[in-house]
Amino acid sequence: MKPNTPHAVFTTDHSIAVGGHFYSFGDIQQSFFGLVHAFVMDNLVTNTEHPKTRVLLLRMMQYLYKFHVEGADPKSKSLSK
Repeated sequence: MKPNTPHAVFTTDHSIAVGGHFYSFGDIQQSFFGLVHAFVMDNLVTNTEHPKTRVLLLRMMQYLYKFHVEGADPKSKSLSK
């Protein structure tokens, strides 16, 4: 499912719904748009918060910055510094 896709879970039986998150560089812009919407709209657009994913997204943004802005080689070990 793409980022920012509205969805709901409906059932006629007792059940437990389990969700998860997957972030890709190809959809990173839409993921950040969703974060801004969730921040501004608070509980109107989401029913939970995911603070651990913020660290992952920050690391992804740092990688993109080092690669695209600083010109770091992704195969180089210095990229992780």
